[in-house]
Amino acid sequence: MPTKPHSPYFYRLNGEILKSVEHTPYLGVELSANLKWTTHITQKCKKVSSVLGFLRRNLGSCPQECRKLAYVSLIRSALEYGGIVWDPHLKKDIDLLERVQRQAARFIMRDYKSRDTGCVTKMLHDLNLPPLQARRKQQRLTMLYKIAESRVPALPPEKFLTPVPKARRKIIPKVFAGFETTNIVAKHAVNNSRGFKIPENKGSEQYLSSFFVRTILDWNQLEETTIQAKTVAAFSTAVSREVLGANLQ
Repeated sequence: MPTKPHSPYFYRLNGEILKSVEHTPYLGVELSANLKWTTHITQKCKKVSSVLGFLRRNLGSCPQECRKLAYVSLIRSALEYGGIVWDPHLKKDIDLLERVQRQAARFIMRDYKSRDTGCVTKMLHDLNLPPLQARRKQQRLTMLYKIAESRVPALPPEKFLTPVPKARRKIIPKVFAGFETTNIVAKHAVNNSRGFKIPENKGSEQYLSSFFVRTILDWNQLEETTIQAKTVAAFSTAVSREVLGANLQ
């Protein structure tokens, strides 16, 4: 028998039916009914792009370090606010965020004409500005470290993290120089002695891209020396070295 469609549910407050919306702001983050972050990212990029335009008009003659400081303080900080929650997995959203930083690199270097292949990538390297995607990964991993160390009272580790049994055989996937694997074995490798079980698969795209699922996958692939760090600062530095690279921190 065909299933009956779900009837719409209405919430009431003081006898009044609350209006249903597709998305709404909450603490600086745009929440969407479909639990996706494209609306938030699009709105955030549009807003900071206008700020970047303001900086170009008013700080164009300032020293390079001043322009970089303005970008980091006013634009990158806004792009990264709440990033451990909404860190996107869709390429179009990732590229939209990176595009803002690439435009900022031209502003900082005062170079709007170069069109050689890789010219903006070189600017970012010279300015020591790693990809925003890598910085969000570092921030997610640092947050998971704090949770594992019981430094976040609202998120007790015994409720959210299940250690992998120590007797479990270590999985080491084959790697090939110059190739990036998408093999499921590589994704579920546990490369250190402090790995956690991947949360049960709920099947939805939103769940698979959520904080604990994605970050535990990344955590399990960290080096032993990194996960054995004794302080948050030491762990963050070690993760920077792994994720961002020794020259981009």
